[in-house]
Amino acid sequence: MNNNTLLRDVFIAICIIGFLILPAAAAPAVQRTTVKTVDQGLKDDLWASHQQYRLQRFDTNVQQAESVITILDKYSIDTTTCRATLATISGKRSALDTALTNRDREGLKTINAGLRTLWKQFLKDVRDAIRAHYKIPSGGSAALISADSLGTIIT
Repeated sequence: MNNNTLLRDVFIAICIIGFLILPAAAAPAVQRTTVKTVDQGLKDDLWASHQQYRLQRFDTNVQQAESVITILDKYSIDTTTCRATLATISGKRSALDTALTNRDREGLKTINAGLRTLWKQFLKDVRDAIRAHYKIPSGGSAALISADSLGTIIT
C-alpha cells in the first residue's frame, strides 16, 4: 500500500464520519415546549354539559322503550320479560349519574358496556315476544324489529 492510497482511504473515512456527524450538528436544538393546561372552568362546564345530555339521552331511551311496551300491550303481546329488562335498565340510572358526577371514566365504561348488553337484551325480548305472540319460529322473520329503531318494522 502506498502513501497515496493510505491518504485517500483516510480522507474518505474522514468524509464519511463528517457526513454522519454533520446532519446531527446542523439539526436545530430541541426546544422544550411548555404545555399549557386547559382552564379548569372550561373542563367543568364541558363535563357538566356532557353529564346533562347523557342523562337526558338515557331518559329518552327509557321513554321510547316504555312506548314500545305500551304498543305491544295494545296488541295483547306479553311484555313481562321486556318490562323486567327495562326495570333493570332503569335501575342503572343512579349508577350512571354517580359515575358522571364523580367523573369516573372507568366506571362509565363499565356502566355503558352493561347498558349496551341490557339494551340488546331488551331488543331480543321484544322480538321474542312478537314471535311468540304470532307463533313465528326463531329462524323465520315475517316481521322483525330493527336494531336502529325499536319502532321500525322490517318485512
